[in-house]
Amino acid sequence: MSTAPLITPAYASLDDLVPHDGLLSPVELEQLAVEIVECREIWEPLVHVDRDRRRYELIYEDEHLDAWVLSWMPGQGTGFHDHYISGVGLCCAAGGVREDLLVYGGSDIELHLRPGDSRQGGPGYIHRVRHELGEPAVTIHVYSPRLDWVGQYRLGDNGIVRREVRPGRNELTDQLVAEGALARVLERF
Repeated sequence: MSTAPLITPAYASLDDLVPHDGLLSPVELEQLAVEIVECREIWEPLVHVDRDRRRYELIYEDEHLDAWVLSWMPGQGTGFHDHYISGVGLCCAAGGVREDLLVYGGSDIELHLRPGDSRQGGPGYIHRVRHELGEPAVTIHVYSPRLDWVGQYRLGDNGIVRREVRPGRNELTDQLVAEGALARVLERF
């Protein structure tokens, strides 16, 4: 059964770029994100400068994947999250973003992505992304299967970390796991 899209994609087809029908591996997702970045005519018209909130536009979706262009301004980020059962490939198209990987019992790993830099992660990949350079910074994200659900990590007043399942089409917000707060919580284990 096919479901109607919640958001109208900008492109009816990426047939020339998608390697095959079916679910894509994280390696294939990363390569697809890189190829979309190389096709400026696909993503440039969807870039937004919005100082109030991070903007994301659906480039393409089918039953196996979806692709998004995200526009980031200073102070904007996702907070720590996972992509549930979806793999992800992402590539920086303009400006720069910082990706943090959650490390149990240690400092987060900081990755600084600049135009052309790309990353990938399988289902359950936990990270956060935030603006670092440019107005706006622009990234391309591709998910397979489609990003229908995410896990957003929140830190309660009592120091307990919990995972909230949210629809993948909702905006993720920064805060939640405050700078360094999660490391202090995990030290108890």
